[in-house]
Amino acid sequence: MSATIYVTRRSFATMTLIAPLDYYDRVTLSDDPATDPSDKEGYYLKNLSHLAVSILPDNAHVAVHLNAGAPEVSFPTELRGCIFEHAPHLPPNYQRIVAYWSGTPINADDDCAIYYQCPTQRYEVPMANPEGGSELIASQDNARPIDALVSEGVVVSIVGLSALLADAADDDFVSVVLPIDDDLLGLDNGGFLAESVYSVTSKRVERIFLQVADIRRSPDPQSIYIDILRYEELDYGFYY
Repeated sequence: MSATIYVTRRSFATMTLIAPLDYYDRVTLSDDPATDPSDKEGYYLKNLSHLAVSILPDNAHVAVHLNAGAPEVSFPTELRGCIFEHAPHLPPNYQRIVAYWSGTPINADDDCAIYYQCPTQRYEVPMANPEGGSELIASQDNARPIDALVSEGVVVSIVGLSALLADAADDDFVSVVLPIDDDLLGLDNGGFLAESVYSVTSKRVERIFLQVADIRRSPDPQSIYIDILRYEELDYGFYY
């Protein structure tokens, strides 16, 4: 079972537009102001093909608003970048939580994801030849990681919601504002795998909505991790 991320109609329209496009097709659209999606709501939310997304119902009741700078919301540096299942410093139950909220990583089968590991969580991921079963190998052109890729981008952490939702109905929603740090989400993002702190001061934001029922049935309602923000390498590809 996994959760559904709810978005506005405008966000959903943008996500639907760019979901089938690779990096180059999307850049081609951006070259023409008439078709450029880069300034539209939903542009920085992850690919619909890998994320369970629905449009927020017109009659939705939002019980809690988490605006930019809310203490419950953060973008941890130690959870940014590619993280494999045996990373050394993961929060408790991280793999189950992020899978429940985020689905399968886009680059789950890309061996180059190993070279984009979060520095805090880096380790020597074992590799195997897909044609040779489970035989371990040191390196090979067509080798694939044995360990699962758990998350791959800018993870949003949302904590401490239980008290805020004590009187909320199951079909209520939580609104979460996600400021967009262009320096970290763009292609020339030198600070992405460094210690650069994610900026929450941008006036540009994305907005997602979480249903209270999904929060309550999640692996840990007090700790939510969502791999939700798209950055350029997700489309451009991991190259090494």
